[in-house]
Amino acid sequence: MEVKEILKKIRQQEQEKKEYFFALELDEDLVKSAVWTVEEGVVKVLAIGETQSWGDEKEILEAVDTSLSSAAEKLPSPEGEAEPNKVIFGLASDWVEENKIVTSKLEILKKISKELEISPVGFVVIPEAIVHCLKTTEGIPPTAILAGLGRKRLTVTLVKLGKIVGIELVERSDNLGGDLTEGLSRFGEEEIFPARILLYNSSEDPEEEKQQLINYSWSQGRVNFLHLPKVEILPTDFDIRSIALAGGREVAKAEGIQVVPLEEEPVVEKEEKKEVPEMPEAEMMGFLKGKDITKEKPPEEKIPEPEIIEETPKIKEKPPARLDFSWLRQINFGLIKNFLTMIPRIEFAGKTPLIGGLLAVILFVFGGIFIACWWYLPKAEITLLVKPQILEKDFTIRLDPKLEIVDKSNLTLPAKEVKTALEEEKSRPTTGTKTVGDPAKGEVTIYNRTDRQKTFSVGTEIAGPNNLKFTFNDEVAVASESAGPDYTSIPGKAKVKVTAVAIGTEGNLASGTEFSIGNFSRSDFIAKNEEALGEGTSREVQVVAKEDQEKLLAELTEELKTRAIDELSKTTASDQKIIAESLTSGIIEKNFSFDVGQETSELKLNLKVEFVVLSFSEDELKNIIEDEVGKTVPAGFEYKHEESETSFSLEKVTKEGVAIFSVHLKANLVPKFDLEKMKKDLAGKYPDLAKQYFDNLPNIEGSEIKIRPSLPRRLATLPKLAKNIKIEIKVQ
Repeated sequence: MEVKEILKKIRQQEQEKKEYFFALELDEDLVKSAVWTVEEGVVKVLAIGETQSWGDEKEILEAVDTSLSSAAEKLPSPEGEAEPNKVIFGLASDWVEENKIVTSKLEILKKISKELEISPVGFVVIPEAIVHCLKTTEGIPPTAILAGLGRKRLTVTLVKLGKIVGIELVERSDNLGGDLTEGLSRFGEEEIFPARILLYNSSEDPEEEKQQLINYSWSQGRVNFLHLPKVEILPTDFDIRSIALAGGREVAKAEGIQVVPLEEEPVVEKEEKKEVPEMPEAEMMGFLKGKDITKEKPPEEKIPEPEIIEETPKIKEKPPARLDFSWLRQINFGLIKNFLTMIPRIEFAGKTPLIGGLLAVILFVFGGIFIACWWYLPKAEITLLVKPQILEKDFTIRLDPKLEIVDKSNLTLPAKEVKTALEEEKSRPTTGTKTVGDPAKGEVTIYNRTDRQKTFSVGTEIAGPNNLKFTFNDEVAVASESAGPDYTSIPGKAKVKVTAVAIGTEGNLASGTEFSIGNFSRSDFIAKNEEALGEGTSREVQVVAKEDQEKLLAELTEELKTRAIDELSKTTASDQKIIAESLTSGIIEKNFSFDVGQETSELKLNLKVEFVVLSFSEDELKNIIEDEVGKTVPAGFEYKHEESETSFSLEKVTKEGVAIFSVHLKANLVPKFDLEKMKKDLAGKYPDLAKQYFDNLPNIEGSEIKIRPSLPRRLATLPKLAKNIKIEIKVQ
């Protein structure tokens, strides 16, 4: 018997003794487990443990113990086969950073391994294991959105052609669709997302959560799908099986167990923008051959000093190739041949036929013209979308009309006073009211009950009912009291015209009304009208109020200010710029059509105002700003005046006429590139290589390449001549 046959039988006997392994999933708040082994070179899951929940790190050990025990109890117990004591960990994405387990989480794994006497042999990240399993079971690299439904958070994984674009963690709310939209929007609102959503690890009713996503109005969200997404639910144990299957193959290899290689059809993948260095599959999944990850200390990483890239990265040049004339095969020479057969064949005695030579000449001429056109005519327009760096800066600038040259040390600019006079008329309705009318008039008789004559002057007041007051129109003398028949007394009396002090009908009093005179006692002097007092009238009219004049003046002045700024901007020299905030005004002439209190429904104002504003040289300001900003512009960026906004705020004007302004500058600092060198590097390159070239440059968010005329793909390179390439920098 040959040695090879003997060794083969020995290995088969050794492999008959199965070795069992644990797979342990540790997610946000739950634990899952499984037992797996390798049979005939294939990883097989033998038992699934109970799913246990945990709230804090104190509870996790008990949850892991319960889950692993339930999985181990489901195993058969043939003689000679040891219970599993090795474990693969399936970890949540936030337990791992840069392919290493987070230090705080590593301590938890060490505690689990020590207390439960199990030996860790590797770990996988849960979404990566699921993607690997999907690729194996479906036969093609998946393109989908994975949604891990934890109780407190949602794990959103974007997968394209079997590659994980990114993983986002979102705090759960009552709106699952909104949570998923939030997670997807973090990948970029312009991203077109796969129309397939796979749900896994649900701690509640997965069908209800599926219906929530089906009924969600995606059109109103911030994410874009090619069509309405299809929602699927992965089996409850799909994630733990994925961990066992995905990690099990690598562990088996590391343990020296022979496994059957997966037969996968070659998949044509889209070109990636950035090259990813190749890594052994086991290392990509987090396995270290022959090492215990809980005892391994993560290697110390040295942070390199920042390196300033002064040169534009070059595209890796291919060896110079000769001109490729394979394109000539695409030309239908049969048409040319048929055309040539129509020309009569000319032969000369003793000479060879000219038809072959003529064809060669035609091909040579056409080929030369085509190559010349392909070399000289194409033009390309490249638009680079760059991400600016925002710079905001505040400083104080002075404008001095007496200064002749710029004082950079004090940030003072020479200023010019620009004047203009404007005249305008404006009207507005009046809002004041006033009561007008006539006072009541009539005649009263004055009675004197004293023994002396009394003379009353013009304007003497008398008071009637409700304290209605009247005044005497004339001076009047009233005789004293005299004796009458039968020992009676007869008062002296005299008549006088009176007029009510206030206008209105209230003064129209009936006859026989008595009035007191001044401060005299009614027993001494009293007045009485023998006929009714009348002619008292009143009405309310619209008049000019003081506020009407003030508002009209303010409105018209503001309108004139707006006109003044516009006119001064047009008349100022092209190299000068006015500062609207410095505008001052003085009234030259002001005429109102009515005074305050006069009756009218409309008030007009004719106003003439002189305006004065300060102007400065934009070039001088630009130079000062560039000097100030230049001190803070980081390497690799440049300040462009046209990419900045400047706002002024007048603080004060000194007695010397110097205007002091606070200036706020907001500038987009644009990345700096050597465009001429870039053109030379890109000349003759295919657009895909050009895009890779741009991806290697810092601060470039995207690029757009247009080549004219449109050529077949084989010939559609950027122009061979660098001068035919135009590059435009566009700030996003």
